Amino acid sequence: MSDDPPSFARERRQALRLALAYGAIGGTWVLLTSGIPVLLISRSIAAADLPWGQAASGWLVVCATSWMLYLLVKEKLDDASRAALQMKLRDRAFESSVNSIIITRHEPGGNPVVYVNPAFQRITGYTAEEAVGRDCRFLHGSDHDQPALEGIRAALRERREGHALLKNYRKDGSQFWNDLHIAPVLDDAGQVSHYVGIQNDVTEQIRYQQELEFQANHDTLTGLANRNLLKDRIAQTIAYATRYQKALAVVFIDLDDFKFVNDSLGHPTGDQLLQMAAERLRLCVRDSDTLARVGGDEFVLVLFDHAADEPVAETLQRVLAAIARPFQIGQHEFNLSCSIGYALLPSDGETPETLLKHADIAMYHAKAQGKNNIQPYCADLNARIDQRLRLEADLRRAIENDQFFLCYQPQIGLAGDDVIGVEALIRWRHPEHGVISPLSFIPLAEETGLIVPIGDWVLRTACVQARAWQAAGLPPTRVSVNLSARQFMQKNLAQSVRSALAESGLDPRRLELEITESMIMHNAELFIATLRELKSIGVDLAIDDFGTGYSSLSYLKRFPVDRLKIDQSFVRDLDADADSAAIAQAVITLGHNLGLRVIAEGVETTPQLEFLRSNSCDEIQGYYYSKPLPDAELRKFLADRSLRP
Repeated sequence: MSDDPPSFARERRQALRLALAYGAIGGTWVLLTSGIPVLLISRSIAAADLPWGQAASGWLVVCATSWMLYLLVKEKLDDASRAALQMKLRDRAFESSVNSIIITRHEPGGNPVVYVNPAFQRITGYTAEEAVGRDCRFLHGSDHDQPALEGIRAALRERREGHALLKNYRKDGSQFWNDLHIAPVLDDAGQVSHYVGIQNDVTEQIRYQQELEFQANHDTLTGLANRNLLKDRIAQTIAYATRYQKALAVVFIDLDDFKFVNDSLGHPTGDQLLQMAAERLRLCVRDSDTLARVGGDEFVLVLFDHAADEPVAETLQRVLAAIARPFQIGQHEFNLSCSIGYALLPSDGETPETLLKHADIAMYHAKAQGKNNIQPYCADLNARIDQRLRLEADLRRAIENDQFFLCYQPQIGLAGDDVIGVEALIRWRHPEHGVISPLSFIPLAEETGLIVPIGDWVLRTACVQARAWQAAGLPPTRVSVNLSARQFMQKNLAQSVRSALAESGLDPRRLELEITESMIMHNAELFIATLRELKSIGVDLAIDDFGTGYSSLSYLKRFPVDRLKIDQSFVRDLDADADSAAIAQAVITLGHNLGLRVIAEGVETTPQLEFLRSNSCDEIQGYYYSKPLPDAELRKFLADRSLRP
């Protein structure tokens, strides 16, 4: 199919007719001027003698001229056809372009729009009628001070090409990002008469780029700054604080026992808890401070321009209180705490790495102090951390090298003064430091997770030992084993207990599992289900350290437990502190009203014993009767007690 428009084909035929007419007229004129017609009419000369040669030459010239005329007209028409076709193609390209095309007229007072394509209307919402005649500044809305605009203005002044990324506004007021390219259009005299602008809506690309940048610098779960952005912020803040002599504190925050939530209810619930904790932390600080999440349950605060150490402490006390409030997720209520350590500029370091390291060390010191507290960094903490790392390494080797052993503290029934049970207590025989108290290594074992294999060893060893006592003919004795919080969160806990009983052959009624009150209240609903599963095995259950964990009585009556254990902190002060005596008396009364037996631990003196006996406490445990004994000494103790009259 020809690309030529039909109208040009007709004009070519007309050109041909014009050439033929010219040829006919020219040929006739040649014939007349040769005199042949007159001579033929007068018959004054023979036909053969007529000037036919002269006429033929003229006709040849006319034919050649007609052909040249036709070619010339045809060429002109072809050029016009091609120009028209190119113009039409250009117009179609403008109209079909996905990018907005604007043509403006260059005038001293501005650059009014003379043409916009359909893409302009699709992108901006303005029709051609609404745009033509207006300066393109109307697309800037009220945002006329964009730095990128200066590049376009300079290009207009200098009459050259220009490029800028601008914030423009649609007719409905919504913002879009305009990647604008402009170029001057010259007239026949070489002067700028117009500008053509190409607009490209790159809003989605910019949004995607911003999202990538955000993800590179922020935690995806909480939206807080991540470690990359944190280091940059600390470096900037240090520079500013140093220059203007402002205060700066870097704070490390770790959620205590958060891993229990993940282990018990899974990561989705743990993620929700982290989001809620992050929001509480955000509300505790100012906009000028930085809050970042740098690990699973670890956060960092950068507190800038606090006047002195005291305001920092006040902020951190708010953090402690905020995290301590119960978290409600669905039907589950969680009670958490946090350990906080902080380092100050410049006394504790002058670089981001040093301040972060020292704040982290201070946080671990807070954990070692019992968690749920705030500790500042001090220089001697480095030595303590080194000692802690060595202790952790030794603790791992202790499991492999069988360096643990158990001692057993008798539990005495006050009704008949008989041994009714023993509590298994772990000891560590260190090859260099001798016997190490559990107070020195159990917190570290809890923190590192080593408590799980250690606790499993204690459970199995105690069951085997209790069965061995029975086989030796000693009186049947209940053995109590403490379960750590991490053990309790293990999904296979009940199976581990069944396995220990089956391997040892111990009657489940001779095993008691002790769980601390504060541990249960982390998530009472979940713990109730686990307690019931353990109870179904046939073992006894006891709540240790009762009176220190703020139990809800509505929960306590639902716990399938057999025994309450009065914390030794109340027993120790029975004869000196009326409040401790009142609490002990209340625990005994409460336990009996719920059908539970009550045992007091840490009994050392006769007044303590008599107070407990007079208030109908069922059992006692402590140095008054016996210290924790290794296996051989306990066998002798049990044998001697059984021989009493």
